[in-house]
Amino acid sequence: MRAASASVLLLALAAPGRAEQPSPNSAAAAAAAGSARQYTLTELIEGARAGSPATATSRAGEDLASAGIRTARARPNPELSLEPGRLRARGGADGDGSSTLLSVGLPIENPWLRTSRIQAAESAVDVARARTEAVQAELIAAIRIRFFEIVRLEEAVAAFQEDLQLTEQILERIRLQVRTGEAPRFDLVRAEGETAVARKNLENAQMRRLSAKADLRRLTGPWVAPEFEIRLEPADQRPLDEEDYRGYAQAIERANPQIALARAELEQAQRRVERERNAVLPQVTLRASQERDPSFTLNRIGAQLTLPLIDRRQGPIAEAQAQVTVARRALEQRRHEASAELDAAWRAYRAALVRVESLEGGIIEGARATVGIAEAAYRFGERGILEFLDAQRQFRLVRNELISARNELQLARTDLERIVGR
Repeated sequence: MRAASASVLLLALAAPGRAEQPSPNSAAAAAAAGSARQYTLTELIEGARAGSPATATSRAGEDLASAGIRTARARPNPELSLEPGRLRARGGADGDGSSTLLSVGLPIENPWLRTSRIQAAESAVDVARARTEAVQAELIAAIRIRFFEIVRLEEAVAAFQEDLQLTEQILERIRLQVRTGEAPRFDLVRAEGETAVARKNLENAQMRRLSAKADLRRLTGPWVAPEFEIRLEPADQRPLDEEDYRGYAQAIERANPQIALARAELEQAQRRVERERNAVLPQVTLRASQERDPSFTLNRIGAQLTLPLIDRRQGPIAEAQAQVTVARRALEQRRHEASAELDAAWRAYRAALVRVESLEGGIIEGARATVGIAEAAYRFGERGILEFLDAQRQFRLVRNELISARNELQLARTDLERIVGR
């Protein structure tokens, strides 16, 4: 009995090692991965900044706003008027002939209105740039999510390949036992079902991985190779601590893209108020004219003044002031939301980190050892196939929970990075 127990223990310790041996499918996948172009997260993010369609569209908006500055700096054109006519004297007196009126008008632009108009155009450029930063922050967050989704699916594919290899080994063993009459046919049916489930799980994970890669390439742009692999770097998995959180909290006011955008929109609204107020000031146009007829030449020099007696632009000024109030409230709301999002993301990160550490700290190894013991007991006839499959199922649940916890950890970190615009 002692010899049998010792054999069971030795097989239990050896079983996990056998289950982790690479299958022919995994070897082929590894060879394909070696020939495909590999990208790190940093390379994908930097490439997306330069070559993403979303970023290019946002930068085109910056060019549009910059053109508005040239429009605001343009000066009014002079006005030239030529009015030829025919002069006819009354009562048949002499003096018939041609008459010509030539006049020139030069609008004198209000310097305060011009300055405020240019400043309003410059604030529009600041808004466009802040919007580009916000778009890039959302794009980077989406890339990080897809990147670590691929990491999760690759871990799932490797795990399901391990499951399929193990279930196929069990299936072949049970088939032999059924032929020799050592096991009932029910065990064979159960093993075939487990093998079919393992194969289906593997195929689904492989398809989801392809879909995630297509989504990632859609976000980054066409510069990414159609067939590619990803590569993790040590910095991608470095755990965050309280010092990192304090750095995030200190940087949120100056680095949060949405706060920066709201601040730029408030500045733009304030510039609009100044522009509308300066537009109330009188507008001056200098005029010079010369009128010629057969008997005399008349020269005139004067000025035309538009007085704001009726329309004092009270409506546009009130609209601009209301927009300032809206922009200020939006900035306050965004500051509150960013602070709350940072706290929530940090709590989610800490919870996911504790979960990962607890699973990696012994739970997963305990479940793996249980599978090995159950397999060894099944080989020696001390346990049935149901007990072994149940132990294997429990191990899969723990392993899948660990994969999910690692992904949740990266999602929480992505939220933290997005909030501070990194």
